[in-house]
Amino acid sequence: MNLRTLSFHARWLPLAFAVVATSKQALAQAPDAGHDAIEWDYMFPLLGDKVAERGIKLPLPFGVGLNYVYLNQPIEISRVAVGVNDGDMVDLSELIDFDELNSQVHAMNLRADLWLLPFLNVYVMGNYAIEAQTQVSIASPFQLDVTAVQPGVGGGFGGTFAGGAWGFFGTVDLNWTWNKMEKLDKPVGTYLLTPRVGKNLGKHWGIEWIFWVGAMRQQIDSKTQGKIKVSDLGADSEGGFNEDLMEWYEALPPSRQAIVRGIVGRIDSGDGDTVIRYDLDKAVSEPWNMLVGTEIGLSDAWRLRGEFGFLGRTQLVLGVNYRFGGFTGSL
Repeated sequence: MNLRTLSFHARWLPLAFAVVATSKQALAQAPDAGHDAIEWDYMFPLLGDKVAERGIKLPLPFGVGLNYVYLNQPIEISRVAVGVNDGDMVDLSELIDFDELNSQVHAMNLRADLWLLPFLNVYVMGNYAIEAQTQVSIASPFQLDVTAVQPGVGGGFGGTFAGGAWGFFGTVDLNWTWNKMEKLDKPVGTYLLTPRVGKNLGKHWGIEWIFWVGAMRQQIDSKTQGKIKVSDLGADSEGGFNEDLMEWYEALPPSRQAIVRGIVGRIDSGDGDTVIRYDLDKAVSEPWNMLVGTEIGLSDAWRLRGEFGFLGRTQLVLGVNYRFGGFTGSL
């Protein structure tokens, strides 16, 4: 069986599962106690003037940030079902054994945030996956390595609970995003939980230095649905593709031929516009990973941030954030 035949069995698995949700901007600034009392002139955060009187230093309330994100992580698939055109979906989980599934994403993330309360930051964000690349390795009933690439767009919202004293801070971030990949029928939802603890080292050489460590838990929607045309499977010709398909089918034992007989028959009697539909149950192989990060404060307004994730999932976030005061007075 040649590579173009095997591509039929793998390319209906566009497994870029919208992990661009991890492009959430690392939020290191937090209210910091232990300072002299100051006067707070801005409307936000609510009660900001009260906590400033007690010597708690607050970040500027409004922020806009742009981030670049790279992510590499393994994916697991527990169920695969396939249908042709309007035919019934057939579970092929017993026919296919996956050896390795890996997803890489390059993405941009735009985020706007507000310190609503001294301990609560809320934000909205938009994601653009420049390239989501999925590497699929099948071990049985044949060996195959295939790579699929697709872009995507999405967005979401979240909140960060934060507090700090004497230069130390702690944050807990929660966010939800939905990302629509080019080859998927519906947006894929992602949930992230990210605790962090860190230290503000203060200003040195006119620059504020902040460092932190943390962890991230990622959860994605288990179900993914999509479709692909037979003409997009990369065969040299329709007839050659059907010949290879029948070769694979005839090599199966009778019990397994019975499972895929309807699918193979529809494809063999169709044309290049035949559509293969798929339905997958998947999960992140390693829900948790570790984080280390830093923020460089060029001023109260301009901040540079970087964060690296490791152990189970590799990710890199590089970003710039502009903060401003906004409305003055009080509600």
